[in-house]
Amino acid sequence: MTDILHDSERRLFLDPGDYIDSEHPAVVAFARENAPADASDRDRARALYKAVRDKIRYNPYVNMRSPETFRASSVIAAGNAYCVGKAALFAAACRVHGIPARVGFADVRNHLTTDKLRESMGTDLFSWHGYTHV
Repeated sequence: MTDILHDSERRLFLDPGDYIDSEHPAVVAFARENAPADASDRDRARALYKAVRDKIRYNPYVNMRSPETFRASSVIAAGNAYCVGKAALFAAACRVHGIPARVGFADVRNHLTTDKLRESMGTDLFSWHGYTHV
């Protein structure tokens, strides 16, 4: 999969970073425990997506001012995260397996939000929604 990327692009999608800390032992363990090594990249990415979705509780009330909220290894330690932290963990886990991934952002309207969250935000528009581009 990485053979189609120029070296400088490959580094953007595969190298560890401050938040996508794919070299952290907890991230490496999470990635290896949740994706079969002998599977295709697509199947490993799918397994990692499901692991992040199902094993890390979604929590929109995390401390948005703390950098640790967005760091993949910290998300594992906390066991819960907002979309950006979950996206960082998914990207980091993919990178452990050599699957190119990065975090992206978009504004999305969340028609499934709770009344409590909509009231606290004053809108159903989620600005800077985090997702993972694989």
